[in-house]
Amino acid sequence: MGLERPAPVCMIYPSPYRVGMSALGFQTLYRMLNDEGPGAHRAFLPDDWEPASLKWPAPKDPMLSYEQRRPISDYRILAMSMSYELEITGVIRLLEGAGIPLYAKDRGPRDPILIAGGPLTTTNPSVLLPFVDILMFGEGEEQLPLAVDKILSNKQRSTAIEAVASMPHAIRGELEPGHFEPFPTQAKVDKSVLPAYSAITTPNTELADMFLVEPERGCSRQCTFCVMRGPSTGGMRLLDMKEPLGLIPETAKRVGLVGAAVTDHPKLEELVDSIVQTGRGVGVSSLRADRLTPELVANLTRGGYKQITVASDGISQRLRDQLQRRIKGESILRAADLVRADPNVRGMKVYNMIGVPSETEDDVDELIAFNQEIADKVRLTLTFSTFVAKQNTPLDGQPFIGVKEAEARLKKIRKALGKRVQIRPQSPRWAHIEYLVAQRGAESGHAAVQAVYGGGGYRAWIKAFERLEPLPRPLVFGDEALKARRARRASEREEKARLRVLP
Repeated sequence: MGLERPAPVCMIYPSPYRVGMSALGFQTLYRMLNDEGPGAHRAFLPDDWEPASLKWPAPKDPMLSYEQRRPISDYRILAMSMSYELEITGVIRLLEGAGIPLYAKDRGPRDPILIAGGPLTTTNPSVLLPFVDILMFGEGEEQLPLAVDKILSNKQRSTAIEAVASMPHAIRGELEPGHFEPFPTQAKVDKSVLPAYSAITTPNTELADMFLVEPERGCSRQCTFCVMRGPSTGGMRLLDMKEPLGLIPETAKRVGLVGAAVTDHPKLEELVDSIVQTGRGVGVSSLRADRLTPELVANLTRGGYKQITVASDGISQRLRDQLQRRIKGESILRAADLVRADPNVRGMKVYNMIGVPSETEDDVDELIAFNQEIADKVRLTLTFSTFVAKQNTPLDGQPFIGVKEAEARLKKIRKALGKRVQIRPQSPRWAHIEYLVAQRGAESGHAAVQAVYGGGGYRAWIKAFERLEPLPRPLVFGDEALKARRARRASEREEKARLRVLP
């Protein structure tokens, strides 16, 4: 696919090949542009350019397309997907390495048109605005092919950009210094366009040799910290299990079921059973402890699982309830019992999140006691991220716990559990940088350049961001607008009730 065919589009990913080719949205758009469009090639951040800290400028390493070893600066269109804030480092390094003017305002008639989208647009993609010609919001299956058609129909670069910017879910980047357009609504495709599925299976990815397909899209749950929560993504769109099953190629040895809430699919057990009955391996994203059954665990192990992974998120029941996580400690303990009962499973991994609003040392103590109980049942691994408030969620604007405080809590947890439990924390320092980017506007893109040029280390980022103020909480995002409308209606009802009882 796309190996011999000339193409006007190069799809670029600001992380290495193994990450980009594990992204189902990236693969789906690549497949669509080749099957139904003018053709597309791919390019990725070189592996050597991935480290967060990297002396800059790096040695010259031309950015070439994977298919034809062609400089990406030669393509008419660059289509980039960005998943989370810290990938902005890869964006800067890719453009610099390609010899493409870094800032959109500095590009000329012969430079490629850079279109960006991806999961980051469900929250705050402001950091991208200085670099992109066009920013597209929401799901891209219908947007990107239309944008490509509009560009190819307009010979002049400026008129092509204007044509795409007229689309309902797209805006221009910072083509003029300081000029920023309001964020539009997010595109959501009709269920008839689904599912997304792999274009290529390869051993050189995070999900090696796995054919990826989605049995559902979106989420119906209301977790207050999550950018994929129901109000943000338009709810959950379920697919009949025959649809993903019918797309699995005969050559696929492993199948990955991908989505924000796959375990909530009512036919998940049957779907997994149908896959493993064919002798294939299976993977399921976002397993929920309260949806596990003995039959599902048995089929997952038949499909290659050696460890069952679930999420707790809040480190105590009080915090899980506060986050509207809708998971009980009893469900996690029951999952541990299911793992212990299956001789083919080596252990259980539980995702946790420290630093959520109102968290105290009492919550840490509960986490320690609770996981000592789990460790009595199974071999246990705990992973920890540090809470980062994101726009388009009810917890937007909440403070960051602080690096020293987060590290102190992790130290306490490790001291109490480290002899019995494997502890795998993510760096609170990089969570802090993610928070700084997530809570700021387009000026964060300029600050990111300063940080990358300064070597990309933690201190370089802190220095670059030290004078930038967080954004005020905007009402343009769904949760906040809904909250404001409800508050207004409640106030109106109270006023009417008050008037009715006046003498």
